[in-house]
Amino acid sequence: MKVLFSLVSLSLLAVAGFSQNMIATPVGSPEVLYNENGVTISAQMTECNNTERNEIMTYKILTLTNSNAVPATIKMRQDSYYNDKCYTCENEEYTFTFSLNASESKYGSCYGDANPALSVFHSMKDGYIKEVLTDLKMNIVRLN
Repeated sequence: MKVLFSLVSLSLLAVAGFSQNMIATPVGSPEVLYNENGVTISAQMTECNNTERNEIMTYKILTLTNSNAVPATIKMRQDSYYNDKCYTCENEEYTFTFSLNASESKYGSCYGDANPALSVFHSMKDGYIKEVLTDLKMNIVRLN
């Protein structure tokens, strides 16, 4: 279990080092995971192609948007199921708190830089990581 996330974390760090060679391609339409009281969380399946390393990984890139005229804070836990087994359930390491200013959005990316918690590993094409995200459950609490 920890091996998968260690490999994914190392991959994200490696990807960040080669960011100039990264091609991010959205796949399909964004999916709304949460929409309540002016705060929206959506996920966009994205293919992240590191051309220098010849690695293609797919991530669910999350976007948090506060459309209110006042700041908002949310607490979110990611329950990530890989091959139908939850690898992150009941693990506090996957509970995140985000503060959003009025009319602010925060985005994940293929690069794993500014907001790594907003990039959820889905799968790797023809690579050493064989697990595939089969379900992602977001437990979200609006704190203010």
